[in-house]
Amino acid sequence: MSNPRRAPAGTPRAQSIGLENKTRSECGFEDAESELAPFGIPATACHQSKLTKVLSYLGSRNPWPAQICSDDVVWLMDNVAFRTANGHWHAEFVAAAFDHKPSAKLVDIVGDIAARVGLAKGAKEEATIERRISPFVMEILPGRQVNVKFDGSTELRLGPGGRNGMSSDIRKISDASQGSVVSSTAVVPKGTTGMLEMKTFYAEPEGWAVLSDIDDTIKITQTSNPTGILRTTFVDEPTPVAGMPELYAYIQTLLTTSAPWFYLSASPYNLYPFLRKFRDDHFPFGQLILRDANLLTISGLLANLTLGTEKYKVDRIKKVHGWIPQRKMILIGDSTQSDPEAYGDACRMFPGWIKLILIRKVMDISAIGIREKNEPERFEKAFENIPRELWHVFEDPAECQELIHKIVSATFLLSAKRQKSAKDVPYNLIYWPGIPGRGEYIRLALEEAGADYTDTAHIKDGMNQVLAHINGEEPNDDTNTPLLAPPILKHGELVISQTPNILLYLGPRLGLVTDSENDPDGLYRINGLALTALDGLSNEPHDCHHPVSTGLYYEDQKEESKRRADDYVKNRLPKFLGYFQRVLDSKASGDGPWLYGGKLTYADLVLFQCVDGLRFMFPKAIAKLEKEGKHAKVFALHKAVSERPRIKAYLESDRRQKYSSGIYRYYEELDFEG
Repeated sequence: MSNPRRAPAGTPRAQSIGLENKTRSECGFEDAESELAPFGIPATACHQSKLTKVLSYLGSRNPWPAQICSDDVVWLMDNVAFRTANGHWHAEFVAAAFDHKPSAKLVDIVGDIAARVGLAKGAKEEATIERRISPFVMEILPGRQVNVKFDGSTELRLGPGGRNGMSSDIRKISDASQGSVVSSTAVVPKGTTGMLEMKTFYAEPEGWAVLSDIDDTIKITQTSNPTGILRTTFVDEPTPVAGMPELYAYIQTLLTTSAPWFYLSASPYNLYPFLRKFRDDHFPFGQLILRDANLLTISGLLANLTLGTEKYKVDRIKKVHGWIPQRKMILIGDSTQSDPEAYGDACRMFPGWIKLILIRKVMDISAIGIREKNEPERFEKAFENIPRELWHVFEDPAECQELIHKIVSATFLLSAKRQKSAKDVPYNLIYWPGIPGRGEYIRLALEEAGADYTDTAHIKDGMNQVLAHINGEEPNDDTNTPLLAPPILKHGELVISQTPNILLYLGPRLGLVTDSENDPDGLYRINGLALTALDGLSNEPHDCHHPVSTGLYYEDQKEESKRRADDYVKNRLPKFLGYFQRVLDSKASGDGPWLYGGKLTYADLVLFQCVDGLRFMFPKAIAKLEKEGKHAKVFALHKAVSERPRIKAYLESDRRQKYSSGIYRYYEELDFEG
């Protein structure tokens, strides 16, 4: 089998391809694949209709998918759920469909593999070979649609599958708490067999995550030896690499059980049941990401593990980054395949995302592979331009524990030093009880972040705390200045006031701004948006019912209020909503419903509260503007914020105070349509 691939000389990709070609040539892969090529099911050797075959070329766009039958085999793959920028949970659902009838060549294939690994004819191990080989000799069923009941209630339609019998769909799913695992089942006719139940792990956008290779990283596979691959895959009991289960258990304890795991392998999906059981027996739960090429042949197994692995793995890592771009990643692999080159590519591609790369040096390489794979020059080239502290080559897994502990601890301590994490130092909001007021902008930020905070609006003698601060009794120290009015925030020894100033302080600490390393000026753009909303959609509405003086009652300035409110809904309100519609239409807004950088920030929470308050204060004007559709993205942002799990729970709770005599008040005589 010739390999015409080319890559610029001297690059990590060229190095990876060169090592692959040398391994395949010196270890006899091409001869083994040539001899194994006849074994498998041709795509045309099936009882499907011609129409089904033709439509399967359309993949998920197939307008007439075939349904699962009682004599089919269905596989559902476990997955990891992630939250998108709009706050909704999604997950990639992978399913496969086969005919339950094995190939008539099964006996011949079992005998051939047994002979190749040195077993006598009729050896008891042939039963194991037959069981494990069956996914390679079942007829795939293209164009099938699989219906799934997610978490016992939600109906999902997966597929239809493509030519390889597999479907891969990103689906929106129901909310669940971080770290929880829910089960789903295939809705199929009685008699259908296979893996009919799957599990979904919910992973929050931030925190740590682990992506690990499988073959010769955590499972002994002998990926540099065709006979070794056949024996470890189809004959031997799968054996963990010594020390790796203990290392992964340690990592899981260190990162907490809510950290997601991904197992990325060049093995084909035919081995999914085999590898899933291995994972369940020895390692933390996580999503298995396998290769969907060469599903029809056993020789394809050897090719999958030795050809194009760098490009394949980089492609899949890019997909994982798209799911959880804010996670801090630990990548673990080995020296037998192209893990160093693939991980180096990913590290250069996504600066700051990957915090540590661990490469296991496989020490029996001189016997089963190419000695150059373990040379220091290989690793230096693979990790070119990557800080040395980000990657480590190890022989004993135990040596990684201290390294991981240092990385995780250092990141945590740095975060705590910079942010005064709410876990360590609770926030104390000081604001008037009984009204949402300007304190609501602060509450929304704290609630969205899940921060630990107290609120004088909900504690005994809370009013006394407010009065003590505005009367100059508090704070009483040499650092903090006296304060004029709430909202006031106490965080440790710091006491500050003014709504935009508090939000400017909280934003980076609660993760409600863009990444400061990649976008150092983003904080100021976000703050500008928040200030604009507070000016035109909060302060000006307040002046509608107090246009002359805040010291006078509304009844003392009612006529002036009517004039001010009428002008506001006719001119000022459309102007500011139009501005934010332009912001949401701009390139700087990014993907999704948010104002800046494709990410929820505190500016979005401020705009949400402004729109929400204006709906209460001027229901006729807001209803008219919403119906006109000129500011559709502004109202879509309001809806997106209200549906975020923590915000939704807050809005439905007693902590959310009702509008009354604060900024946003309803007076029938001011309810102009505009």
